[in-house]
Amino acid sequence: MIRQPLSLLSMLALAACGGGTPADTGPPPDVKLDQANRAGTQALSMDLPSLAVRQYKVALSRAYERDDAGAIGDVAYNLALAQMKAGDPKGAIATTREARGELVRRRAPVPPELILVQAAAAYRSGDLGGAASAAQEVLESGAKDQDAVRRAWFIRGLVAADRSDAAGLTQAIAALSPTKQADLEADRQELQGRAALLANDSAAALSLFEQSASNRQQALDYRGMARALSLAGDAALRSGRAADAADLFLRAGRSALLQGDTATATPLLKRAEDLGKQTGQTGIVEEVARLRKVAAAQPTRT
Repeated sequence: MIRQPLSLLSMLALAACGGGTPADTGPPPDVKLDQANRAGTQALSMDLPSLAVRQYKVALSRAYERDDAGAIGDVAYNLALAQMKAGDPKGAIATTREARGELVRRRAPVPPELILVQAAAAYRSGDLGGAASAAQEVLESGAKDQDAVRRAWFIRGLVAADRSDAAGLTQAIAALSPTKQADLEADRQELQGRAALLANDSAAALSLFEQSASNRQQALDYRGMARALSLAGDAALRSGRAADAADLFLRAGRSALLQGDTATATPLLKRAEDLGKQTGQTGIVEEVARLRKVAAAQPTRT
C-alpha cells in the first residue's frame, strides 16, 4: 500500500513513499485496490487532482469491500489529500471523519496523519476550532513521525495568528526548530512573519514571507508559495511599498491562476491591477489583462 506523504494547506507534496518490502508477510495484495491507488498517485504526480480523487474513491471502496482497516486508513488519507488539492476541503473532512469512525468502531489505530489532514481541511474551510482541536489530537497522540508533529504545530500557529493570539503563536514558533528541510522551514518562517505582523513590524514580516515563498518553491509547494507571496504583498503594503506590493500580488495571483485556483487568483490580480494603476506600473496592469484572457480561453484544470 502506498500512502502519500503530507505537506500542508493549502500547500501538499505529492511524491509517493515506499510500501512493504519483499520480506513482508500477510495476506496477498488486492490487485484492484493497488491499481486504483497507484493510478491516483500517478494522477496527483501529473497535477490531475480530480482524476486522483476518482481513482482513490475506487480504491477506498475496495478497501471497505475487503474489510481492511489498514487500507481504509491509508487510502482515506490519500483521498483526503487529493480532495484538498482539488479544492474540496469539505469533502476531505467528510472522508477523514468517515474513516476515523470506522477505525474507532473496530478499535483499530487511527493514523495521526489522517487526523492531521482533517485539521488542515478544517483550517482551509475556515473552521478554526475544528482545526485547532484536530491538531491538538495529533500532538497528544504520541505520533512518532516528527514531520506530522511539526505540521500540527504549524496549524496551531496559523489558528493562533488568525485569532491574534500572540502567546499561542509564540508557543507554536518555539516548537518549530530551524531545519534544512525546505517545506518545514517555510512553515516556521510563515509563522514568524505572522508574528511580526501582529507586532506591527511589517518590514521583518515582508522579509520572512519572501523567505518562506522561496522555500515553498524549492519544496514544489506552489499553493503555499502563492499564499506566502500574498502575505508578503500585504506586508509590503503596510510598509508603504505599494509598487512592491503590486508585483507580489501579481506573482501570487498568476501562480494561483495557473494552478487552476481562480477563486484565490481573482482578488489577488485585482489588487495587483489597482496598485499597478496607482503606482504607474503599466506592465503589471497589462500582465493582469493578459492573464484574464488566458484564463478565459483555457478549460478548468481537472
